[in-house]
Amino acid sequence: MNKSWNQADPARVVWLDLLRAFSAFFIVFLHISSHYAEDLLPLGSAAWWTTDFYLALTRCAVPVFVMISGVFFLNPAKEISIQKCFTKYIGHLLTVLLGWALLRTGVLSIALEHTPAPQWGSAYFMSVITYWFLPMMIGLYLLTPVLRALTSTRNKTLLGYFTGLCFVLGLCLPLAQGLQPQLFPQVVSLDTLATLLKIPLPIFCAHFVFGYYAYTYDLKPLTKALIYTGAVISLLLMAAGTYAFYVERGSVFYRYATYGSSVTPMAFLTGAAVFIACKDFLGKIIFAPRAVLWIERFSYCSLGVYMLHLVLVQTAVHMGLFAKLNVWPALTVPLYAVGLFLLCSGLIALLRPIPFLRKYFL
Repeated sequence: MNKSWNQADPARVVWLDLLRAFSAFFIVFLHISSHYAEDLLPLGSAAWWTTDFYLALTRCAVPVFVMISGVFFLNPAKEISIQKCFTKYIGHLLTVLLGWALLRTGVLSIALEHTPAPQWGSAYFMSVITYWFLPMMIGLYLLTPVLRALTSTRNKTLLGYFTGLCFVLGLCLPLAQGLQPQLFPQVVSLDTLATLLKIPLPIFCAHFVFGYYAYTYDLKPLTKALIYTGAVISLLLMAAGTYAFYVERGSVFYRYATYGSSVTPMAFLTGAAVFIACKDFLGKIIFAPRAVLWIERFSYCSLGVYMLHLVLVQTAVHMGLFAKLNVWPALTVPLYAVGLFLLCSGLIALLRPIPFLRKYFL
C-alpha cells in the first residue's frame, strides 16, 4: 500500500480533504433520496417533503467537488503544463470513465437486465453518460492552462469579473432560457442569444474559478452574507421546484429539479456557501494526527466512491431492496446513505493497494 495511505501528508489541506469526503457522502445521499422521492413515497406526504429537503440539501455536492478542484488546478504555484494536463490528469479520468462504464454495463445492463447483445453498445454509451461528471471535469482540465493564465495575474477584480460572467451566462442564462417561453411568451426567444453566449463559457468554469478565488482571498462580510442568503433561498426554490417537477413532468421548473439540478445558479450558491463556511470554521480547527490520517483516507477514496455507488444504488433499486426497507424514510434514508458510503469507501480502500487499479481506475 502506498505510503500516503499509512502516513498523513503534511502538505495536504485538511479541511479540503474533509470537504471532499463529505461531498462524496452527499452524492450517495442525493441518489438514494432521489429514488425515494421519485419512486417510493407518496408525493406531498411528510416523508416525501423530508426527502425532498434532503435532495435540495445535497445538490451542492458536484459544485463543491469542482470548487475543490479549482483550488489545486488554478494555483499558480503548482506547476501544471499542457502536457501534464493530458498525460496525467485527462488520461487518468478517461481510463476511470471508460473502465467504470464497462463495469456498470456488465453488471446492470447485461447481468441484471439481460440486455440483448446488439444493444450492448448503446447500453455502454448510456453508462458513459451516467458518469457525466467525468467528461465535464475533462472539459475543465482542457481549459486549465488558459484559466491558470488568468489566475496567475492575481488580480482579484479580474477573477471576480470572470466568475460572475460565467455564473450569469453559463448558469443563469440557461435557466432564463428554459423559463421564458412559458412565463414571458410575449418576449422574443432567448435561444439564439443563449447558444451564442454559452459556446465559449462552459457551465462549471464559475465553480472552478470561484473555488480558487474563495480559497485564496478573504471575501468581504457583505459578499458572504449575500451568498448565505442566496443559499437559503436556493434551498427553498430547489425543494419547491422538485415538487413542481414531479406534479407535472413537463414543468418549467425542470431545471430546479432532478436531472438539471447541478447546473443551476441555486446549486452554485449552496455549494459556494458550504465552501466558504468550511473554510471559515473547519479551517480553524487543529485535528488530531490520527483524525487527519482518516480524513485523508476517505478523501483518497472519494472518486472511487462516486463511481462505485452508482452501480450499487442502481443494483439495489433493480432488486427492490430500498422498497423492501421503506420504513421511516426520514430516518432510514440518511442511515442508508451512511451505510452505503462506508461500504463503498471500504471496498475502494481494499482495491487501492493494487497499483494497476489505483493508477487507472481509482
